Amino acid sequence: MSRKQSSEARCPRHGALRVVRRDLPFRFRIWIPSTNPAMNRAVAKVAQLAVRCGCSEDRQADLEIALREALANAMTHGNARRPGRKVFLRCYAGPRAGILIAVRDEGQGFDPDRVPDPRSTNRKHLSHGRGLLLMRELTDWVAFRRGGSEVVLFRRTTS
Repeated sequence: MSRKQSSEARCPRHGALRVVRRDLPFRFRIWIPSTNPAMNRAVAKVAQLAVRCGCSEDRQADLEIALREALANAMTHGNARRPGRKVFLRCYAGPRAGILIAVRDEGQGFDPDRVPDPRSTNRKHLSHGRGLLLMRELTDWVAFRRGGSEVVLFRRTTS
């Protein structure tokens, strides 16, 4: 199968995910600036796609939070909120298949295994640092690629 037809990656927590993108009829790709208004528009676009796919309200809310965290991390940490840097967002979705989202920044990447657990005693009081945990808890599958400069999220539309 050609690379354009399928995506396969591994998540340490959830194992391999194989999605045939041609089976996901709804899709879009967009470069967005590292700004909050651009993030809000992108999240709204994905939310509309989730509704078209029959995503339940609970699942849609979880997906929106996880996507917002991925975009915020890409803009803040990856792109350092530099005005000229952009975030590449790809989204593929299907009514019974789910929603696959990839968020890539222009930064150097990072090692997600080196990010401290925000639930540890010495980090609970901090007002930041929960993005990766939220992404992992609110989606069905998460993986980091391209040396940590791209996060891939997958959420089923139904249980």
